[in-house]
Amino acid sequence: MLNSPPHTIARRTDPQTSYDAAAKAPTGKMRQFVFDLIEQSGPDGTTIKEMVAANPDIQASSITSRPNELEKQGLVHYRGDKRDGARIIRVAAHDRGYRLCGCGMVLSSFYGFKCQYC
Repeated sequence: MLNSPPHTIARRTDPQTSYDAAAKAPTGKMRQFVFDLIEQSGPDGTTIKEMVAANPDIQASSITSRPNELEKQGLVHYRGDKRDGARIIRVAAHDRGYRLCGCGMVLSSFYGFKCQYC
């Protein structure tokens, strides 16, 4: 579910050895780990700062790039709210169908999540 296909890791111009390495790369392990952290946070969600602070034994860059990948897969979402200056990430199951604009207005899916006031 969370593994990347090798052709998305290696470039078209890379030699065959890069494709072989990409096929063996455990990309899904860290992605699954970060997804589990977000899922465990429940409807309150979590931030990248909180995930990094809770896991000091893991390189921050291994954690910080995963939420974007998970969002592209539709597994997590950002509603627009923040905690301690960082965006809160929630699993898609906790998506209520709205986001918050920077001006504080609620954005609905009816308007394509675009603010009608800004």
